[in-house]
Amino acid sequence: MRIDTLINLIGGELLNRPYISEVVHFTDNPKEVVRGSCFIAKDERLVKEAIKKGAYAILSEKPLEIVDEEIAWIVVSDIKRAIFEIFRYENIKQKIFFADKLSVEIIKSMNQDKKVVILSSIEDYLKALSIKNPILVTCDEMIKRIFSDVEELKPMDIELEFVTLFKSRFKKSEINLPLIYKEFFSKAIKFFKDFELKHTLDFKINRFKPLFINHLFEEVDYGKSEKVVILGLRNDELFFDELNYIVKNTKHAKTLFIDKKRKHLLKEPFNFAVMVDCDFELSKREERRLFDD
Repeated sequence: MRIDTLINLIGGELLNRPYISEVVHFTDNPKEVVRGSCFIAKDERLVKEAIKKGAYAILSEKPLEIVDEEIAWIVVSDIKRAIFEIFRYENIKQKIFFADKLSVEIIKSMNQDKKVVILSSIEDYLKALSIKNPILVTCDEMIKRIFSDVEELKPMDIELEFVTLFKSRFKKSEINLPLIYKEFFSKAIKFFKDFELKHTLDFKINRFKPLFINHLFEEVDYGKSEKVVILGLRNDELFFDELNYIVKNTKHAKTLFIDKKRKHLLKEPFNFAVMVDCDFELSKREERRLFDD
């Protein structure tokens, strides 16, 4: 990208008259700098290292000491906005894959392929800029509105067997995923299959996450207790199906549904405590021992 194009794109101010006229790469990590990079200086202490590695431009939110007149020194008012504008310019013709939040979380947890970038933060936009021909995935509706070439991920027919409330079996592999999420998992499987991407079946997600505890509310090993706290549920579009799934599969157990106003119910006997839109605090062994006899 030419320096004058970059400055116009991000609304930047060029502080000097550099010898160089264009940059070929963007990063905020000096270890990833190559000859021709534009170094995004979130930490000015790393600027000299970036210059030694071959940076052709330094982009920052405040004027820095110009220690090399041959490269471009650029100031912007909002570095995060600048990064997004660069990402949009560089990827405006790139296909972006869109899916719901849970499917994207599953893809992110399964992914082992460096070409795949899940777009959810400024760091992700930077990562995408540093990869040649990245495969971009998002659940961000804003991205869907801005970019024209967006393809929605679709589910596929798969066989998924119930193992426990928290586990399923896919082919011959036992996976850490409730059967209720079959459709979301199938979108991930189809995505990895269609593009022949590296992935793992040994993954975990934060939604419907089991936490096994003892009677003192201390964490114990998986399956080593009859008390289980289910974390990560939200009162959203998925919750009604999750509720039915839990009720159906815990018929002979004492199950509590806990929100912020009902945490006092945790004092009652239970086998399953389903935390909805709230967190659960474990007891600390160290604190308890202060009061042991």
